Amino acid sequence: MLVDLHVHTRLSSDSNVDPEAYLAAASAGPHRLHAICFTEHRLFPLEVDDHYAALAERYDIRIFKGTEADTDLGHLLIFGVTDELRRRFDLSGRMLRADRLIEFVHGEGGVAIPAHPFRDSGFGVRLDALLAKLGPALSVVEALNGQNSPLQNEDALAACAKLGLTPVGGSDAHFASPKWFMTCATELERPVTSVAELCAELRAGRARWWTRPS
Repeated sequence: MLVDLHVHTRLSSDSNVDPEAYLAAASAGPHRLHAICFTEHRLFPLEVDDHYAALAERYDIRIFKGTEADTDLGHLLIFGVTDELRRRFDLSGRMLRADRLIEFVHGEGGVAIPAHPFRDSGFGVRLDALLAKLGPALSVVEALNGQNSPLQNEDALAACAKLGLTPVGGSDAHFASPKWFMTCATELERPVTSVAELCAELRAGRARWWTRPS
């Protein structure tokens, strides 16, 4: 099952794309996505659920919601956002404590994934120290990001291999054009139908990065 874990719509301040544009693009071509994760910057919108459900049915592509949080170490993709998480942390804020957030998300059954850890981020050089501190709460890293340089992706892949972390991929799309979208994704070993199942597969390490063939 092919899933893009990192996509932004017009709900993020640096994108103007309607979510349907991604669904249309994802349903066409030789490498069809089975699911898209909308991860808006510092936002977990509740009012879009009915709209997303209708789009998912129309295009036969699952839509999962996450968020891209702003922490003291860099950006963090979060899946499995609960009411208690939203109560304890202001996800719209900046410079949230990364270690506390990762640990809490894990305790709620979710997964927190350092995004582009070697680009505009302090996560990359601290992954080993964070792993020693957080243990299984840190198990997945965005090792392939569609907007990274090849070297930034290589560094992330090497860090995952060294530390035994699960390397996943996301386009980090802010536009629906081929330059931005469908560049890379995550391949799951098993199909999932909910965010909870997605988190379970990622936490179990049954995932690997995928990149669009050249």
